[in-house]
Amino acid sequence: MENIVEDLVALRLDPRTIRDADPFHGLVVAAEGVTNMEAERCRKAIEILEGIAPGALAPEFRTTREAVLSWARGDLLSAREMLASSLQNSRGEHALLTGFLAHMADFSLGDNEGLLETGRVLTELRPTMSRRAAGLSDGLFAFALEECGHYSDAISSAERAMSINHDDVYALHAKVHVLQRLRENAAAKESISRYSNGWGAAEPMRIHMWWHFAIGLLGEGELDEALRCYQLEVRRKTRAGAWEDLDAVALLWRLEILGGQELSEMLVPHWSSLAAAWAAYAEGPNYIFNDLHAAMAFAKAGDYRLFDRIVASCRARESPEFFHSVCRPLFDGIAAFAQRDYATSARVMRSALKQKQLRIGGSKLQQSVFHWTRDAADTHLRGSNPRDLLSSHTHARTHGGMNNESETHRPQGRAGIGAARLSGAGIADG
Repeated sequence: MENIVEDLVALRLDPRTIRDADPFHGLVVAAEGVTNMEAERCRKAIEILEGIAPGALAPEFRTTREAVLSWARGDLLSAREMLASSLQNSRGEHALLTGFLAHMADFSLGDNEGLLETGRVLTELRPTMSRRAAGLSDGLFAFALEECGHYSDAISSAERAMSINHDDVYALHAKVHVLQRLRENAAAKESISRYSNGWGAAEPMRIHMWWHFAIGLLGEGELDEALRCYQLEVRRKTRAGAWEDLDAVALLWRLEILGGQELSEMLVPHWSSLAAAWAAYAEGPNYIFNDLHAAMAFAKAGDYRLFDRIVASCRARESPEFFHSVCRPLFDGIAAFAQRDYATSARVMRSALKQKQLRIGGSKLQQSVFHWTRDAADTHLRGSNPRDLLSSHTHARTHGGMNNESETHRPQGRAGIGAARLSGAGIADG
């Protein structure tokens, strides 16, 4: 029997299994919508949830409805508090749904301690769940462990998850994060390449996993292959919308940092295309992590009208303290770097990055783009080549939590670009 909550957590919710007249199915669809952090999906979630009378749901799911509705209306903190409280007394299907939503809320808030606590509670509730659900919980916990620097435990939890559900792409994703934070780029690429489902257009997280593959190429100095990966896979979208453009911006900015003037000139048309893709987002920006990536695209395309619109929206939405201590310095650092004002970029980025946790959402690996920007600006000021950053240990110990380098998990094996097919079909299926 199909279980739509398990399908949601596995990132495999099939619209064909949704019964439009079923209030519980409506709740699950709304839950999927808010976790995407897109304004249009949140508006749709509000419409769905306001059409569901609380009494139409089983008692344990009524708080879930209220939490998702708060999230959709923009109060993520209240939503997270409701979910965390509800999780303590959950069981079975309700525990999986509540834990998944709390996990995604923690991630979006940049709350690593919350991620870890949610994961631990979910693990304690595994005995109340089906075998598939328990495995999915292990995958969620693996990512929380990785973000908090517990790498060996994260690998163990991810591999346990995949032993139960071979197609648990989120668990694989957690394992790849560990390997890349330990600078095991070949092992990370090999893990991606060996994924049994392959990377067809319908596979969850396809674009993001190609981004990880490209990050591995960058770590090995293969900038040309990383650009090829960008052109053939990261930009091969499955749907319209800014959500899939985030990985494109994150990869192109890293290429911009490392590639020098010649590559920068080659990237100009790509930046123009990305800025056009993000233009619709500027009409209703709603999430700081996305705001910053939109700003990168607009800055590189020279569209400071849209850049300023993003900044103004962020100022109006976020608390003054958070905006001035974190958001504004990151926006200013992005603009200065795009204009090759490296002194300003390094200075203002440094002021934001002194925070122990940025609280901007995104993973530590994703957030490293801001540390790369600061370090590249410093490199330019010294008259050095930014590619030298690849041979240093700076990014193995960046403010991403590489705080237990004594961990000794070092997977064996190597995989280069030959292990993948950069084509319409994606990475080799075998």
